[in-house]
Amino acid sequence: MTITTAAVATRSRAGAAGGTAAVVAPDDSAYLEAFARHGWRTVAVTAEAGQRPLAYRGEPLPACYGTTVVHRGLRQTVKTLRAMGVTAVLPGSAEGIELAERISWHLHLPGGDPASSPLRRDRGIQAAALVRHGLSAPRTIRTASLSDALDWAAAHPLPSYLLAPAATGVPVDAVACATAQHISLAWPAMRRLAAIYSGDQRLCLTESLPARQYLVTTTSRPGPDQRPDHSVYDVWADVRSADGQMDRADLLDSGTLLTRALSLATVRALDVLGVVHGPVTTRLAYRAGEDEDTNSGGPMVIAALAAPAATPADTVLRTSTGRDRTADVLDAWIPPAAGQLVPASRPRTHVTRVHLSLPDTGLPGWLEDVLHRLPTTAAVHEHAPPPPYAAAPLSAEVVLASTDPTAIEDDYRLIRALESSDPVLRHRPHRTPPTPAAREGHS
Repeated sequence: MTITTAAVATRSRAGAAGGTAAVVAPDDSAYLEAFARHGWRTVAVTAEAGQRPLAYRGEPLPACYGTTVVHRGLRQTVKTLRAMGVTAVLPGSAEGIELAERISWHLHLPGGDPASSPLRRDRGIQAAALVRHGLSAPRTIRTASLSDALDWAAAHPLPSYLLAPAATGVPVDAVACATAQHISLAWPAMRRLAAIYSGDQRLCLTESLPARQYLVTTTSRPGPDQRPDHSVYDVWADVRSADGQMDRADLLDSGTLLTRALSLATVRALDVLGVVHGPVTTRLAYRAGEDEDTNSGGPMVIAALAAPAATPADTVLRTSTGRDRTADVLDAWIPPAAGQLVPASRPRTHVTRVHLSLPDTGLPGWLEDVLHRLPTTAAVHEHAPPPPYAAAPLSAEVVLASTDPTAIEDDYRLIRALESSDPVLRHRPHRTPPTPAAREGHS
């Protein structure tokens, strides 16, 4: 088990140019552009429309992929990619994890074992595996049967539960359920959404965790002894309002004991989940000082997704710290020349991602103009409208960055004041302020 720091983006890959990478089920052009900067060709691999989850059947591939291989059978796809000289295969989204690993296996290229692929994309299977190996995970049942879920809840009486698709990476929010009646009411819609987005109707009923939640992004690659080295890219701390809505996410200093504990827990989980190559985003819960029992000793892994992650804060991180998330991921397939990997310095810039819930009319123009004028605003990103199958609200994200944490707090409070003063924005779901405990430890 190895932890290394992310590396700066400016480095040489002399002699590494000229390869071909297959990106399976890409949902943007980030990999194409990153590989192209190093002289690599990319080809998109996608399933036939009728074989994709229903939610994605009408979505076109990113237009910039000039070469596309339509997957109509593993044998034919492998033969085609071998003829193209493909030397790297990676998932371009959660949808592509399983197929990318199967293709890599048959091409004898680095990648996860396809026999254990669900470990890297299914929260229920992940929880069971983590507990078997002595790691903390939420108490969970993974099932397609409502009666089994209700029986489990009766045998595990808890103040609250969360109901979510078993597949990670599905853009459907978990639903909080306090009683068996709540579970029964939420079950049909959640099962339908799980099937639409993942092709899998199984759901996970999980204990609702009162602890703070964190997001850790990593990249893995084979080390000198062929055991995976896991590089922690960044760690974010969620701050939620008292009613559970997302309020903000703060980038944690890489040198703190908290960040170290979260990183160690993540790396242990990645080894259990069989991660050997590429990016993973891991969500954890942790409350310092919890009793050391089976389910609450140290950081607890909620779910991990072995697919690329992109946020509106990536540009800020690249310019302020020298770290580039996509370049770091490329190291798993295009190793830098010997002696060229330079450890990144600890970030000196404080970064906060402020979440805004929007009405159906989107972000008001006057507010967008004000947001861009704030001293610490680095980006204002209005997320794409939610897919037609999910009744998710519109949202936006404001990235604040500064070497002065007080300046970020001043702008954050101003954003919330402006939000509260606008009669249109006040129609969004009510957000109660974060509790004092939720803000502890953040600058």
